[in-house]
Amino acid sequence: MRSSLRIPVLLVLLALLASGAQQNPGAALTVTRKTTKLREQKRLFAPAVAELHEGDKLVLEKREGAWLAVKFAALQGWLHETDVSAKPDVQLSGEGVRETYTASETSAARKGFNPTVEKSYRSQNPGLEFAFQLVDRLQARTLGEEDLLAFLVAGGLRTEGSR
Repeated sequence: MRSSLRIPVLLVLLALLASGAQQNPGAALTVTRKTTKLREQKRLFAPAVAELHEGDKLVLEKREGAWLAVKFAALQGWLHETDVSAKPDVQLSGEGVRETYTASETSAARKGFNPTVEKSYRSQNPGLEFAFQLVDRLQARTLGEEDLLAFLVAGGLRTEGSR
């Protein structure tokens, strides 16, 4: 990336991060991920207090970095800021919505690649159908937390006790 582009890109990224969940205790939050877990501690693999679903309503208690202490019904726990929105009119899809996206996702969106475009592209490129089926199978896979943690430990990316 040219250095003249770095500053505007960094400013946009900072603005996106700042527009996340409000820091006001008592702020209403809405879960935007299809499913996520309310955690006992502010760690990815901390034991779960509850499973949350897109559209669940939470109340912000406090914020520590990217982690939010929240109330859900009578439960309290921690949730990552990327799993919620403070916008009262957030659009929910039934499949989970995020407010932050990777550069490749943003690039694809700019090019107009959406389910309608994909369907058209698939019909115009029947030779790629097998590749599309493989991608669909990969995207449909789910992995439990224990399996994910075992994978990280086996790959030396995490130690057994660093739950």
